[in-house]
Amino acid sequence: MDQNNYQEMQVLEYQAKQLQKIIENIDAQLLEMRNTSESLKEFEKLKNNDDILFPVANGIFAKGKLTDNKLLNINIGSDVIVEKSVSDTISMMETQVKEIEDYRIEVMSQLQKFMNKIDDTQKE
Repeated sequence: MDQNNYQEMQVLEYQAKQLQKIIENIDAQLLEMRNTSESLKEFEKLKNNDDILFPVANGIFAKGKLTDNKLLNINIGSDVIVEKSVSDTISMMETQVKEIEDYRIEVMSQLQKFMNKIDDTQKE
């Protein structure tokens, strides 16, 4: 393998590792979104006046009573809050999961191309 091929392979390997990190981040995000979706499905089963734990901070909860089991307040960015039904929120989450899964497929395809180029470079 000549010097140019060696340098090209190093660049390809670096780019492949970066894509693998992106995929790991996507997987973590997908897991979190799927867990949120499942939690919303459980929330949908609650009734008004049910006891519930409200998160105050990471790992810190306060006890309270649920007063509205139909609507949720959703932060859509720039400190803008909108009300959505639980089922609309679940649908929104499922749409986002699908979009992220599609993006993951694209990144995996890019990674495969880099891996193929690495294989081709090693054969030269």
